[in-house]
Amino acid sequence: MSLWPITNFDVCTAALTMVKAVDDVEHRAFLINGLSRFTAYGQYKMVKQYMAKITLPSDAWYKDEPINPSEKANAWLYDELKGIEHRIDVTNLKISAPAKAALKKVHNNNIHNFIVKDIVESKRAPSIQASFVRQTASNMEFAQKQRNVKKQQPVTSQNLQQQVGDQVSKSAMSVINAIDDVEEVNFIYQCLSKVPKPLQMRVAKRFINKYDTNLKSAGKGKKETDEQYKNRLLKTSRGLYDFSGNNTGHKKQQLTTKAIRAHYEANDWLRRTLKTLKPRLKILEQITSAMPLPWHILANADKTKKHANVLAMQSAEIIADIAKEQPTWDAADIYQKVSEYAEQFTVQLQFAEKGDYLTVPDAEVALLKVQDHKWWARKLKTIRSRYLEHLEIATGEVGRDLFTSTDRKGNKSTKRQGINAYCSKQAVAEYTTNRERGQRYLESLELVNEQSDVISLMKAVEAGVANPENMRNELMLRIRETEELADEMGYTGGFYNITAPSRFHANSNNWDGSTPKDASLYLNKLYSQARAKLDREEIPYFGIRVAEPHADGCTHWHMLLWMPARYYDKVNHILRRYFTRDDREVFFQRFKNRKALRARYTKARRIWGLNKSKGIYTREPKKDYTPSGPRYTAIKMLPATVDKDGKKSGGAAAYVAKYVSKNIDGFALANEYDAETGEKLTQAVNPVKAWASTWGIRQFQFQKSPSITIWRELRRVREEVQGNEQLEQIRQAADKGDFKAFVTLMGGFGIGRDARFKPAYQHTEYGNQYAEFTKTLKGVEDTFGLCTLVTRVHTWSKQTIGTAANNNTTVIGGQDANNVGAADLSWTSGNNRTPLAVGHTDALLLDMIGFTSKEIINVKKDLLAGKRVKNNGLIYLIKDGHLVTLDEKAQRQEQRQHAIDYIANSEAQKHAPNNEQTTVKCKNKLSDFSPAQIQALNQGGNVISGNRVYYMQERELHSFEQLNMQAPKSAIKPTPTEKHYAYARELYDLAFMYAELDGRSEPSNTQFKKYHADIIGDLDLARLVLAGEASAISDNDWWSLDLMA
Repeated sequence: MSLWPITNFDVCTAALTMVKAVDDVEHRAFLINGLSRFTAYGQYKMVKQYMAKITLPSDAWYKDEPINPSEKANAWLYDELKGIEHRIDVTNLKISAPAKAALKKVHNNNIHNFIVKDIVESKRAPSIQASFVRQTASNMEFAQKQRNVKKQQPVTSQNLQQQVGDQVSKSAMSVINAIDDVEEVNFIYQCLSKVPKPLQMRVAKRFINKYDTNLKSAGKGKKETDEQYKNRLLKTSRGLYDFSGNNTGHKKQQLTTKAIRAHYEANDWLRRTLKTLKPRLKILEQITSAMPLPWHILANADKTKKHANVLAMQSAEIIADIAKEQPTWDAADIYQKVSEYAEQFTVQLQFAEKGDYLTVPDAEVALLKVQDHKWWARKLKTIRSRYLEHLEIATGEVGRDLFTSTDRKGNKSTKRQGINAYCSKQAVAEYTTNRERGQRYLESLELVNEQSDVISLMKAVEAGVANPENMRNELMLRIRETEELADEMGYTGGFYNITAPSRFHANSNNWDGSTPKDASLYLNKLYSQARAKLDREEIPYFGIRVAEPHADGCTHWHMLLWMPARYYDKVNHILRRYFTRDDREVFFQRFKNRKALRARYTKARRIWGLNKSKGIYTREPKKDYTPSGPRYTAIKMLPATVDKDGKKSGGAAAYVAKYVSKNIDGFALANEYDAETGEKLTQAVNPVKAWASTWGIRQFQFQKSPSITIWRELRRVREEVQGNEQLEQIRQAADKGDFKAFVTLMGGFGIGRDARFKPAYQHTEYGNQYAEFTKTLKGVEDTFGLCTLVTRVHTWSKQTIGTAANNNTTVIGGQDANNVGAADLSWTSGNNRTPLAVGHTDALLLDMIGFTSKEIINVKKDLLAGKRVKNNGLIYLIKDGHLVTLDEKAQRQEQRQHAIDYIANSEAQKHAPNNEQTTVKCKNKLSDFSPAQIQALNQGGNVISGNRVYYMQERELHSFEQLNMQAPKSAIKPTPTEKHYAYARELYDLAFMYAELDGRSEPSNTQFKKYHADIIGDLDLARLVLAGEASAISDNDWWSLDLMA
């Protein structure tokens, strides 16, 4: 590395704020020095892992002498840094600008350095450097993740106690201390001591909710002694095992029995939870250390929504600071800095996927959005729901609830674990609440067009595919007629069950902490590569893909494809090759045991057939006896058969119809059972929809089908299309619901972009509130005839329901919901704008804000004189010829900017070379001076000779140039750099945080007493903390308070 230039980064504000919690000065300095190797994203991630390893001091008097809380974390950081290289500085290397921009997004230093060395040493062409960086970084990160997965080992009891610290947090103890039973408290303490501290409060609360059932009714009575209370519990416990039928008991005894059972179930739940958490503590540590926001914000939806205002305000301040400090930067340069700030919260700015091809207009749109609290609220809502669901999966709250147990006599019984399949109970509850809130919102609004026609918004929504019934009918129609068209073309159908490797499954010992979204992205990536291979081989195919969850939440696919019969084996081979290329060790082991697997499947199949003939439900065995069976299964579909009565049965469409209905509303599946959970399908609908909504996974997708938007738009048109015969034929097919004819007339499957008819969009004139270029669907465009059929004639806007009745507007209430608005519904980007009231004169404006007519004359004089006027907490001033009002927030921002400018200029002055007075060692000797001058010098005085001033320092003669007051030199004012401004922002923000914690509105100054500092000010304290010379840990720090509730 010595031959390569290296670079260090400034530690970001978020990381520095967390670093202040480290008491040890040496450890804190070592941490800051180590963080300078990483980018802002790596710094934030590393410091959170560091803070998670800090051992909190114990307050127990019987413990050994206290150890340094950060000793373990410092040792971990030392070991980590040994394997991480310093980052190579690419500023002066011969690497293209796009490649340098791509290298900025490679946060792993070792991967970054490997790519840089390869580019320089192999002299790669500049045109391919950027793509080489992205592809190599992606492959190396994937390979590193695979290596980390294979390194995971079962957690021993010794490692278990090392990871959790064998301590229970104070907040968790305060919860379990509500239990009176000492033995019960000791049992809970032993269990919680083996749980990571960030999850102890969570587990304790859930245990209390299960334990507290009938606790008051079964508790010790006021007049009951301890001996009587114990005898009653003992008598009740014996009664639980009295099978003679003579145990009648009274109400108090029955309540006690229920309480004992509830306590047993709570203890059993705690044991099972600990058993679930024990082998995945390493993963839980990774999840909690990667927490995007403090827990006390994530745990509450309202707090998360309010925190969006804070992040929007901070983003706006960052943009304003950079724009002032770097006036030559354009929006794309500012975008990069703001993007680093958003990455700390796992948020990506819009257009981040464009990378080096980001344009200035796109960057401006993204910067406007990042300053809007509504944009942040939407992002944080998604982050919160997915992170909480990830924790639910990691703690074993998602999985198959129904299971069969066998007692000692061999009797089988069905029991429940108290968990939820597909997604957690919390996710289902939040999904249901959001749907109800959305329905109330739709019911509270109505639509009105430019002709004053009004319709209920709820009816308009129910008329479209947002209605589950309409969506199911459309999907079933498309699948059935796609199969009929495939049969006419002589194509063969293949049904493929595809799932992800075991590292994506939470119920597997190989789980690496991946989410269902990760599994979906993994399958999408593999399928995109398989599609490209099929296209290169010029194999025609079409079909449908259905995504649904396993019981543990992992994504898997059911895919139905049709292709020519001669290509079936080749398609099967290509799909198997791509979907089974990772983690192939399990396939080799299954190949060795293939005979035993086949025999087990045959036996299970016979038992299933026998029970089915007797009317007994048994789970149908999966045909996974092949080596690749668990991950990839292909079934060749037989054509549908028609009986004597003309009834059609079987076929590919019937096979996939169950999966479509299950994932929408469970229609016509009342007597069917779910193969994943063993329960009726009608009971599993809501969790599937909640799972898809939480993780943002598309459930249904047709392959190679013509645009369904054309189908839906033409079904709106009831009149005949004049002057375009082919478009009229397509419209008639859509109007009759003949999807097979529609596909044929559109050009067949796989027509894609070569289709003659495409959706027509109308572009907005001024864009939306983010200056974003938007478009609205207006009809169908004929690319050959250069004409457009307008299907959306009217422009509709939303208003509160009842407004039309109050204004005597025509209400379209008697029409059918399926026909209302068929060709009329349309929204524009300007419908949500609110008109603003503007005053006409300065006097009127001043009168509106609280000034009397007499005060206005004096106030206008002061304002015109350049003064500022303060009234009712507001400041008024004239700026650029306009009256400007500064509220409390604007005053704080102005004060902050002035303080940052002052600090930055002070730092620049401090580090600037002194070009004025310089002291030099004199070549003169004392013998050159008179005795009186020598005596003055020896006594510490000064002697002026010529234009220089002489003095003694450490027994040596020094001099400097004498100031000429008649012709003084002009002072050179240094210009602050970006580094000075960055330091000033960090210093002021840290000082302002200290002021807020103490209840002050602005940072305080240091108070002196007898020329010595008595009370240190916020700015001086922040300066010492950033320099590593002091530490200030607030009692309100969320991590210190252990608010992981």
